[in-house]
Amino acid sequence: MISVARVTAPRGAPIGRARSSPGRTATARRASTSAPGSRVAVVRARVGTERSSSSTSSGATDASGVSRRAALAGKALFTLGEAFIFPWATEGATRPKSPATADLAPFSPAWLSSILYTETDPDAKASAKAALLLGEALQAEGKHAEAVEKFEEVYALAPTEYKMCQRAGLRTAVSYKAMSARLGDEYDKKANDAKQVVWWWGRGTRWPGWYIVAYLSARNVWFETREDPVGAFTATEGLAVLVPIWLGLLYALVTFGIPDY
Repeated sequence: MISVARVTAPRGAPIGRARSSPGRTATARRASTSAPGSRVAVVRARVGTERSSSSTSSGATDASGVSRRAALAGKALFTLGEAFIFPWATEGATRPKSPATADLAPFSPAWLSSILYTETDPDAKASAKAALLLGEALQAEGKHAEAVEKFEEVYALAPTEYKMCQRAGLRTAVSYKAMSARLGDEYDKKANDAKQVVWWWGRGTRWPGWYIVAYLSARNVWFETREDPVGAFTATEGLAVLVPIWLGLLYALVTFGIPDY
């Protein structure tokens, strides 16, 4: 009988791939980390990260500052438009046409001076006033066609007399409405057109809404420039700013704006 001897490996001998010891791995890691070159690399990596983050934050801060200043500049320009450009443009576009202003370039010096109040020639103003009163008398008698002709003379004689022209325009609308037979006919359309002329011209330089809105916009820009919250109106602000503004607007409306019925 042949006996086969089984060959066994001695205990403790490595079989197959050698397994690394945990102790050796930890020691290798500590050695690689404690090496001078690796420590410098880690420090450099950290410094580079910090510099990139700081430069990014500073760039974002500069961008936000520029955008805020641009927004404030835009608000300030819009406030100037509400106080000057919008009312003056509406005034120039909707006031009655006259030979003295027909050929003026918009926003030219002559055009700007024509927007400001100028005294009408006394004789022309007296003739316009007489035509207005005669037109109202004809209107009371039911002679609306003749009345409209007299009201149109007011615009021709004194086109810059706001109160007188506004009064003539409102009277013109009344006469056209009386001559209308039904809604939508020719005279009804002319009555609506006459009212629109009065309404649009009333939204020019004499409309207080422009200046009220402009004041509120300017107040908002002022507080944002100071980086303060836009608070409520104080008593000092009301007495020193709001009261003079309201009194000035009221005086301007009574003197130059409201038709003198």
